[in-house]
Amino acid sequence: MLRLPAHILEATLCTLSICGKGQCECVVYWTAPVGNYEGCNGWDHPTHCRSPYGYQIDDRWLTEYWFRLGREKRSIRAQVHTHPAAAFHSATDDQWPVISQAGFISIVIPNFAIGSTDLDRAWAGYLTPSGRWRHAAFSEILKVVP
Repeated sequence: MLRLPAHILEATLCTLSICGKGQCECVVYWTAPVGNYEGCNGWDHPTHCRSPYGYQIDDRWLTEYWFRLGREKRSIRAQVHTHPAAAFHSATDDQWPVISQAGFISIVIPNFAIGSTDLDRAWAGYLTPSGRWRHAAFSEILKVVP
């Protein structure tokens, strides 16, 4: 289970809705110090191209980001992105996560994160050791803390 400060969840949902403007997908990464497997204390909004049906991270930004994470001894623990309507993990989501390591978390927020911030309508899951995604309840994956 990943512990996440409420202010990071709020900033994530705000960023996703503002960036996507109710028309395009957007993505945010939740980060933690290397070796911290229980909690996140940071987040990043990558430079990306977006459309109503996907997003693509800027290659230069991503390369610089890997170096920055290394210098700061941090790791990406989860990716959070939006879909235009219902939340689900698409074939693209399955095949192209930013991290392909067991335990990595992926969360999909419906309706471009516009409107209700009820996470019960979102999709959450994690990558299993066999390389498959397992859908799970938020209470199994994420604990929001003050």
